[in-house]
Order: sequence, then C-alpha cells, then structure tokens
Amino acid sequence: MLMRKVLVLLLAVLSLAGNVFAQGRTVTGKVTDARDGSPIPGVTIQIKGTNKGTTSSVDGTYKIAVDANAVLVFSFVGYANQEKPAASDVLNVKLGADDKQLSEVVVTGYTVVDRKKLVSSISEVGSKQLENVPMPDVNQLLQGRAPGVVSSSGSGQPGAKQSISIRGIGSLSASADPIYVIDGVIINAGQVNEVTQTQSTDIMANINPNDIESINVLKDASALALYGARGGNGVIVITTKKGKAGQSKVGFKAQYGFNMPSFGNWKQMDAQQAFNYKRDVYRLNGFSQEDIEAAVPDSLLKYATDWRDLAFQNGKTQNYEINSSGGNEKTQYYLSGGYFSQDGAMINSGLKRYSVVSNVQSKVSDRLDVGLNLNLSYADINNAGAGNRYSSPLLGSFANSPLLPAYKPDGSLYTGLEDLWQNTSNTGDNFVYSSALNTNRVENLRILGKMYLNYKIFDWMKFGQNISVDYVSAQQKSFQDPTTGDGYNFSDPNQSGSVYQAQRNQRTITSQTSLSGKFNVGQKHLFDYLALMEYAPTHFNSFNAEGVGFATPKTPVLDAAAVPLGVGGTQTDSRFLSYLGQLNYTFNGKYYFTGSLRRDGSSRFAPGHKWSNFYSLGGSWRIIDENFMKDQHIFSDAKLRVSHGTSGIAGGISDFGWMSIYGYDVAYGGSPASRPTEPGTPDLTWEKSISTNVGLDMGFLKNRLTASVDLYYRKSVDLLLRNPLPPTSGYPDRLVNLGTMANKGVEASISSRNIDHKDFQWSTDVTFAYNKNKILSMGGAADVNPPTNSDGTTYTGTIHREGLPAYSWYLKEWAGVDPNNGDPLWYKADGTTTNNINLANYRVFGTTMPKITLGFNNTFNYKNFTLSAFIYASQGNQVINGTARYGDADGGRLNWNYNVEAGENYWTTPGQNASRPKPIPGGNKNSAALSTRYLEDGSYIRLRNVVLGYNVPKSWLNAAKIQNVRLYVQAQNLLTITGYSGVDPEIDNTGYEFFKYPVNKTVSFGVDITL
Repeated sequence: MLMRKVLVLLLAVLSLAGNVFAQGRTVTGKVTDARDGSPIPGVTIQIKGTNKGTTSSVDGTYKIAVDANAVLVFSFVGYANQEKPAASDVLNVKLGADDKQLSEVVVTGYTVVDRKKLVSSISEVGSKQLENVPMPDVNQLLQGRAPGVVSSSGSGQPGAKQSISIRGIGSLSASADPIYVIDGVIINAGQVNEVTQTQSTDIMANINPNDIESINVLKDASALALYGARGGNGVIVITTKKGKAGQSKVGFKAQYGFNMPSFGNWKQMDAQQAFNYKRDVYRLNGFSQEDIEAAVPDSLLKYATDWRDLAFQNGKTQNYEINSSGGNEKTQYYLSGGYFSQDGAMINSGLKRYSVVSNVQSKVSDRLDVGLNLNLSYADINNAGAGNRYSSPLLGSFANSPLLPAYKPDGSLYTGLEDLWQNTSNTGDNFVYSSALNTNRVENLRILGKMYLNYKIFDWMKFGQNISVDYVSAQQKSFQDPTTGDGYNFSDPNQSGSVYQAQRNQRTITSQTSLSGKFNVGQKHLFDYLALMEYAPTHFNSFNAEGVGFATPKTPVLDAAAVPLGVGGTQTDSRFLSYLGQLNYTFNGKYYFTGSLRRDGSSRFAPGHKWSNFYSLGGSWRIIDENFMKDQHIFSDAKLRVSHGTSGIAGGISDFGWMSIYGYDVAYGGSPASRPTEPGTPDLTWEKSISTNVGLDMGFLKNRLTASVDLYYRKSVDLLLRNPLPPTSGYPDRLVNLGTMANKGVEASISSRNIDHKDFQWSTDVTFAYNKNKILSMGGAADVNPPTNSDGTTYTGTIHREGLPAYSWYLKEWAGVDPNNGDPLWYKADGTTTNNINLANYRVFGTTMPKITLGFNNTFNYKNFTLSAFIYASQGNQVINGTARYGDADGGRLNWNYNVEAGENYWTTPGQNASRPKPIPGGNKNSAALSTRYLEDGSYIRLRNVVLGYNVPKSWLNAAKIQNVRLYVQAQNLLTITGYSGVDPEIDNTGYEFFKYPVNKTVSFGVDITL
C-alpha cells in the first residue's frame, strides 16, 4: 500500500515537472514582409484559443512562452493572417499582403461595401491601370477601362476639358457631365476658366493620377440615389492613396518621354501641288496663260513653306515624384510631391503641374479615430489659343498657303502685316512670328482638404463628422502684341495691342454629419445603416478686364494699356442641404437587400420647388451559395443583382435660373441702366432620372474566368428646354421643364487568366458597352438646334427632335457632281437634285454619339518581365469634318492650304463622273456649305497604351537596402485605324471637328524605386 502511494506521488511530480517544462518553453523568431523581406514591427502574435500574446519589435523579432501543443496566430493590418504550430524553438514567419481583403470592398463615396453584398452596378479602375500613364487628365485614363463610360475630347491641348458621359447622356440643356467625389466629398469639376481666345481647360487635370488608389464609376439607381439631385448623370468616385501599417517606405518615380503630333489621315498639299492646283483652277475658268502666270508666277515655288512643320513640334513629357507611406496600427500616413510637364503638339503650348498630397489617419482609441486629407495642386498651362484666332498656329497650319513665305530674304520673319501677306493671305498673321509674342496663359490653383473623426458610441453605432473645403482659383491672361495681325488695329494704330485678363474663384465648404453601424438579429439577420446630413454652400466670384493700346517696348499688363475697354465681374452663392438614409439587410449570408432615401434642397429653385426626394431599392442573390450549386464544378461564383430608383440633375442650372433677370450691359442717356434678359420660371425644378438595372456576376473554373453583364434602362424626365414665347412677351423663349428622354443598353466586362504558370502568365480583360438614346417627348416644343460652338450660338448641323436620338445630324443631303457642267448637287424633297442648296431639304443622318465602345487589354508576365497592350474602339457615330469645308472648298479659298484630296478627281470636262465639283475662284455655288458632303463615319480602333516593364531581381538590390526597382517603357496612341479623313475621329458630342488640336503620340521611359 505504501509502495502504491509512493508511485502515485512520483508520477504526479513527474507530470507536474513535465507541464512546468512545457509551459516554460520559449519560441523566438522574426516576422518579415513576404514581398521584400523587410521586418514588420507591431505584428500581433497570439496563442490560438487564448488571450495570451505579444507583438514584434522594431526589427520584427519576437519572443513568447508556449506549451507543447500551441498554435501561434500572426496578424497585422494589411496582411493576411497566418497560423503556425509552435513546433520548434525558432519560428520565422513571412506575411503576405492581404490583397484579397482589400479587393473585397468597394468604395461608393459615402459607404464602403463588401463585394459579396454589392447590389449596385459599379465599374472599378485600380491604381495599376492609372499609374505612370503620361496623360494629364484622369478622365483620359477611364477610356475603355470602365464599360459604359465614354471619354472624348475636342482638343489635344494638354489639360483640355474632357467630355464624359456614363450610359449615354441624361440631359439636353443642363450639364450631361457626371459628378466627381474625392475621398467622400463632391468636388467642383470641368471647365473653370474663361474660354476667351483660348482652348478649354479641365480642373481635373490638376489631380496627379499616381496619387489615386482607385476610381469607381457608379452607374445604377442603387448607387446614384445616394447622391440624389446631383447623381443623375453618374458618379465618379476617386479614392486617394492612404498609408498602411508596417515599415515606412519611400518611393521615387521618374519618367521622361517624347511627344509627336498625330494628324490621322489629313494630308495637305505641298508647294508644288498647290502651285499646280491653282494654275489648273485658273485654266479651267478661262484665264489666259499670261494671266495665270501673273497670278501664280514661278517665283512662288522658291518660298515652299511647310506650315505644318512650323506649327507643330516633337516635344517632351517629364514626370518626377517622391512619396512616403507607413505607420503603425494606430497611425498611418501617405505623403507625396509631384511635378509633371508635357509639351503640347503645337508650338508654344503645354502644361506644368505641381502637386502635394498629405493623408494622415490615426486611431486615438478603440472608439475614436481621426484623419486629415490635404490635396494641393497648381497647373500652369500655356494655351494654344482658339482655332479661330489668326495668330493661332492651329489655324495658320491649315490656312496658310505653302506658296506664302514665313521668312524674308534677310532671314527675319514676316509679321503678316506686310503687303505681300495682306494681299495673298487669309489670316494676315504669320504665326511663326506672332505665337511667341501673343500669349494665352491659364493658371489653376486647387486646395482640397478634409478633416474627419469617427466615434463609436456603441458597438452598433458610430458617429461621424467630416468638414471639407474645395477651393479653386482659375486665372487667364491673353495678350495680343501690337505688331501682330491679331493685335494691330488698322483703323487706329494707336490702339494696337490688347490684354484680356480674367479670374474666377469658387469655394465649396461641405459638412457631413452621420450615424452608421450594423447589428445582428439572431444568426441569420444582419442589418447595417447610414443616416447622414450634408450641407454644402458654394461661393463664386469672377473678374475680368481688357485694355488696348500698347507702346514699344511692350509691357503686357493692364496698367500699360492706353485705353481701358471694360471691366466685368459676377458673384453668386448657392447652397445644398441634404438628408440621406440607407438601410441594408443580409439574410443567411446570401440574400442582400438595400434601400435608400435622399431629400435634397437647393437655393437654385423657387420657394415651393426647392426640395425633392430621391429613392432606390435593390437586391442581390448569391446563387453560388445555394445547396444546388454545391456539387457542380463549373461555376465558382454566381450572383444576380436588381435595382430601381431615382436620381436628379442639378448641374448646369444657373443659380438664378428661376428668377426674372436683368442685365446691366446697357446705358440710357449716358447713365447706367438695366434691361430684362430672362423672364424667369418660378416652377423650374430638377431634371430627374428613373433607372432600372439587372446584372449578373459570374465566375468559372475557380475564377480563372469572370464576367459581369448588366442590362439597364434610364428614363430622364422634366428635361430643361427653352420653350419659344410669343413676340409680344419681349422674350424669344424661356427655360422650362418639358422633355423626356431614354437610354437603354447592355454592358459587359470579362477577365480571364489564360495561362497561369510559375514563370509565365497571360491575362485578358475586355469591356463592352452598347447604348441607344432616344428623345421620347419634347412637350410639344419644336426641334431644338443645340448650340455647339464655343460662342454658344453657331448651328453646326445637329438637332434635338422627338423620336430621334439626341444630337442627331439634320443636314441637306449631298448628291455629288453634275457630270454635264461640274456643278454641286443636293437632293430635294421629291428625290430629284438641284444645284441650289437653298432648294434642298433637310434630313436626319445618324448621331454624334457612339453606340458601341470596347476596351481590350492583354497582359503577359514572364519571370521579371511584363508586357501589356490596351486597345480602345468606338463605333456608330458620325462626324462632320468641318476643317475640310475650308481645305476642300472647290476653289472657294484659293489662298488656303488645300488638302491633297482637293486636287484629285475634280470635274474638268463635260460627261466626267467626278467626286468633286469644278473648282472656281471664290467657290462653286456654295459647294462647301454644311451638308452630308462632309459627314463621315467616326468609328475608330486605337492602340491606346503599350507598356514593357522589368522588375530588377531583389537579390541584386538587397545589398543596397532597396526594396524594389522597376524599369519600363511605354507608348500612347501609337496607331489609329479609321476611315475618317480628318485629323482625329475622337470628338465630343458636338460631332464637329473644326481645326482640331491634334493628339500626341508619346513614347516614355521610366523608373520606379522603393526604398
């Protein structure tokens, strides 16, 4: 018995000693980043199933006491968790970035949504698609990347305004542009400068694309209703880069490239061709040989000026940037400073941009976090000048005859004021001389700042307060030198030379106060909600002044002007007050429902019409999670989405559009006076959109192939149109809510990993969109000819008519050339032809808006090499080659530089079937008038971007303590395939190309270094 007690006691002591020994064992190790081997401080190392743990030190090392069967869990913000058995005394761990977790959420501006729960139709463009592309405007980078988004521009001027439409256009008179949201705040976008004498500019060109983490394009009702009265044309949500916890990193980017102008299929006559053409025109019209030689002497050939070569240049693109990011689990930061410079394709034009970004966020406690985002940018744009300016190289390169000299015999430049130029030139201005003296300068400053805090009141409720400021200061200065054709005053030389100066300031302060959170009811019911109040007052003021009469030497400032011509200025204030509520419900982890209601009030409308309500309902069903999908091996994902709701359009409406307005541009008896200019519309209200969307998301073969398809129908009601008034009213018309318009279509995006080998990968991404637009009703109003020129008045051939697409071409139909006499012909209403265009009838011929857009990208990776090629295509629109009306005018402008085709197949003899009428000095019966003669198919395919990159092996960099080095070369706009005969088929909704500033072809070399 005694022996048994001794044995039991001995076993107990041995067992206790074993337990003490096991619990006292210590595991040490180091936690590093799997990407570059750098240590990660602050990693939580916890014994699974317990609350015992430790954290890694500055150098990534750790020490922890464990028992024999312990499992350690390693976790850190931004990295995927890892579980490791503590089987040895030394345990080193490499943590990989949690890219999946980051990609599982979608930012909608006001909210962040789990991708699985997503009901909305949202297209995403990530930072990898935006970085290092040498285009100044982020809108240019969206082209083809997001289905349903059409991005185009009427000018290749760096920083020029881009025309953006999402799922067609939703307005005829108000703005058709989407709104932009940066880090949750609606910002000012688009044209902010005066456009007097200059090309347009876009304030969005101030943003550095390298500072953008992602762009999400919101397209359907469930997403747009969150933005109520301003979301009807779509929303572009931009999220800037933020710091991530972990080792601090410093990055440096450098890029240098070359720009070359692209003239498409436009070819102009050289001196010999122009010489032969002019002589033949005179011969055809009965001039004697003596008269021909006097009008077009052989001596003209000695000038042989290539005006295109003098007007355009091979410029350079430069981009330099330094950034730093990092932090710990409490505080993270991202800092960036950048400089971007791009020469324009035209001489004396270009853009320089300076940008600074500072984003800091801090978790003060378990319940409170705060942050500050600051984005400062300044763009200095040397503007090419409008194409209708005589001193513009854009006009001169097309207009000046190659038989006209730029240089005098002594090597100095002609000014254009000499008799030779005044008698034989259409412009009377030698741009080679004047463009260096006549300046058009635009300077845009933007300050965008946001301060926010979030406080968790309860586990199920969080309070948020954001305050943001968006301040834009836009300045323009245009100077016309007194010795140039644009600046010289023939009637009063003492008033030669002019300065025009303008400044616009716009400030919006936005306050957002919110309550949000989520809670469970049982195990299968999850709710999350948002309640938000937003107040956004905007103040705008402008100032402009002009003076003429400058002495030599020239001092291009207003004080030096001898005669002040005028001073102008405006000031307006507007306010938005909004209340938003959203409730989301998840049932059993696979059925999702969302509903939102927003009430918007605006000072832009009369009492009784200031407020309007907007709503949305939506749901999605994760089919892949159903039991009947468990045993199949084809689908790896399947989700159905449906949404319906309303949104509005408030952009483009005057702050006083509902009021009777008086103008002060008159005088009476030498005293200031005013006159009524607008009758006012007291019941004026928002345009609204009613949208329905059905979408299907699918994944196949473990998501090697993924696809999303959306069908949509968007109806715009209460469209703003100008309704004619009786002459007795004293007003021609007034702005009223009349029309109805619809857009319907299909969008698809497909991604596939074609080859996924260890050393070689090949992936393909395709976006496709088809949109059909139709005006359903115009409330009894007559056809509307939308003003499409910069002066807002000139009709260029399009109409808005009930039953037709918006911007339909409404033209007289070209019937060719009369073979008997070479006269131009047009069709009459009865189908017969006439050589009098006034007797021809108008007909509808297509639309300016493309029906189909396509993006196609292939990416190849072989070990450390990467090659990608992106192709964009647009189809289904028609374009007027307005430039050809001047360069192919059948002798109408013999002193111009004609395009090559003008000298081909023109009528010379009776019975000839020619494509061009008989050329006659001064023109042939108005043959160059606006008609279908110059209407062409605007479809094109463009090789938009090609990139070849190389990642330097990390083993080469370790000794220098460098984490990553990437070298690359890329090219933009290398090839365009089109049947369009002009400079570039990419035109905005005007559809009218008139001396378009050519786009650049760009080849650049770059390096990205991470320390």
